Amino acid sequence: MKKYLVIGNPIEHSLSPRLHNYWIKENNINAVYEKKKLKEIDIKGIISEIKNGEIEGINVTVPFKKSVIPFLDELEFFAKKTQSVNTIYKKKD
Repeated sequence: MKKYLVIGNPIEHSLSPRLHNYWIKENNINAVYEKKKLKEIDIKGIISEIKNGEIEGINVTVPFKKSVIPFLDELEFFAKKTQSVNTIYKKKD
């Protein structure tokens, strides 16, 4: 089963799992979308989980949109321009 997350702090209010899990179920996708409350110190580890295939992708919310950048291998044009990341995924290896 593929695993996707939204990360932030606070994160309790996020409706993303409800929305994404609805569409995952509607389209019979073997996946789950969860929310995870992190501390700044946890960012490197969660990015490692994407790199080693434990997590397929992450949506990023406050306050980590900028602080995830040093742990990423590449930034898309607008993420680089705004110094703000919304989505993290593994591209090839």
